Amino acid sequence: MGGMINVVAFPAPQFPRQFYDQELLKREDLLYLETTNGEKIPACHVRGQGVKPPSSTSPQQMILLYSHGNAEDLGLHLDYIDALSRHTGADVFSYEYVGYSLSKLDGAEASEDACLRSIDAAWRFCVEDLKIPPQRVVIYGRSIGSGPSVDLASRETVEGTNVSPKDAGGVLLQSPLESGARAVLGNFVSYVGYPLDIFRNYEKVGKITAPVAIMHGTADEVIPVANGKALHSLLQRPFEPLWVENAGHNNMPQEFCFRYTKHFLESLLQESGLASSGRSLRQCGECGGERWKPECS
Repeated sequence: MGGMINVVAFPAPQFPRQFYDQELLKREDLLYLETTNGEKIPACHVRGQGVKPPSSTSPQQMILLYSHGNAEDLGLHLDYIDALSRHTGADVFSYEYVGYSLSKLDGAEASEDACLRSIDAAWRFCVEDLKIPPQRVVIYGRSIGSGPSVDLASRETVEGTNVSPKDAGGVLLQSPLESGARAVLGNFVSYVGYPLDIFRNYEKVGKITAPVAIMHGTADEVIPVANGKALHSLLQRPFEPLWVENAGHNNMPQEFCFRYTKHFLESLLQESGLASSGRSLRQCGECGGERWKPECS
């Protein structure tokens, strides 16, 4: 079962270096991180429009630490992270997993542990090199990216820094999985093959002390929405979820997702007392003061 889950979990795209020469390697916001094992991975730090660099940040500066999904890599979602920053106004820090894109071309292999080393390197860079206060970091994981995101947000420590990810401002999960086995084969198999299961989010998500927002398509056939709803039921500080009717895994409407993300960021700013404007769930008359809807932002 472990081999089957790994094939589904880590289908790193197969591209020659020339593919990355065309766009990724030409970006001015490209930088490189180093894991605790000495592995080099690329990352992009997209600056929010009209937002000053973290060294001279305004009180409303927020950054999304983005972990990408299945069958993609940093070079394939550059347009997405640019749009995400443009629509939310936040910075986006998108890092690569060991064994993907340029790291794969260097001979590295992807694994659960490699993904965790990668997000740790991204966290260290954000809080140590960029000096971003942890309360302004929102850990954002999509699909398989929910694995390293939940793991990071549930831990007290990261090697190489004294800044705890437990102090992150929030966590945003898009189409998250309960675990590799549960997403692919169901709960029973996850019990039988427990030692081989990966990204057991269902064991960790309840340890997250920051607000957690979840969005998931109700017609998702890759990671059924039951995964997202199960995780939501375990949260200490759940934010109003977004269950997108008739949306699958790879066709979640970007406009809805961006609006929901922006709304979550504004809610975190209001909760922390840093926001100068914006509406909370209870302030939204169009939603009756109870539910968030995509058309309400």
